[in-house]
Amino acid sequence: MAEPILEYSNVGLSFDDKRVLSGVSFSVLPGDTYILLGAAGSGKTLLLKLAISLLQCDEGSIRLLGRDITRLRESEMFDLRAEVGILFQEGGLFDSLTIAENVGYPLRNQKNSNTNEDQIEARVKASLDFVELGHTLDKFPSELSGGMRRRVGIARASVTNPKLSLYDSPTAGLDPITAHTIMSLIVKEREIRHTTTVLVTHRYQDGAMMANYRWDKNRNTVYRAAPWGEYANLRTTFLVMNEGRNVFRGTQQELEACRDPYVSQFVLRQPAPKPGAELYQGYLPA
Repeated sequence: MAEPILEYSNVGLSFDDKRVLSGVSFSVLPGDTYILLGAAGSGKTLLLKLAISLLQCDEGSIRLLGRDITRLRESEMFDLRAEVGILFQEGGLFDSLTIAENVGYPLRNQKNSNTNEDQIEARVKASLDFVELGHTLDKFPSELSGGMRRRVGIARASVTNPKLSLYDSPTAGLDPITAHTIMSLIVKEREIRHTTTVLVTHRYQDGAMMANYRWDKNRNTVYRAAPWGEYANLRTTFLVMNEGRNVFRGTQQELEACRDPYVSQFVLRQPAPKPGAELYQGYLPA
């Protein structure tokens, strides 16, 4: 069995006297997709920060790409972080940098990178083309819409061809059509580059899309990998956080069958659209 790309073992974290994570354990294998659901303040984003050692846990241990990072120094994390792409909430772009400079930032700041400037420019252009924003190279973030800034964030997160991609609420605050576009790009990234994915969200539609949709490169769009009413089970695990604890872990089918009052509030039970129906809240008819 493959070694986990990311593994949390009985992880606990406190700020002053407040316990914010307790006994969190799960592992993410290469090619897995993990969807982290939960109320605001339940600990979802903290898990992403711990994954790249922006925070260090008080209890337990965390392994990233085969290394125990629980107590690594900042300087020891540089090479490991270069293998991880992360989309921060709201995109997290630098306002004073152009779009090209934002996307190229991870490449220019890799400690042991041998990438020259011509190679960086080519990869930046390729990443922006990947999210269909190749025409924005010289623009600044303030000149783009919210959805376009998220797409730039995806380009920046993927420009290093990471083994692991972390997404923090990529569709928060977006309208359904734009949210669908963002999730389509995340599916595209996973399918084309075989990236392991951990995605924080409170939109059940986002998780359902990751669990059931693939990317069709010929039609340049997503398609449903199983008939309506069936589960594609594309190696997608749902994990629900509540007050710093993971209170559920399982497949989409198991999540929908769960009758725990807290867990079930994150499930959107939606009938299959009629043939020819338009996009609705992140679902796209096959």
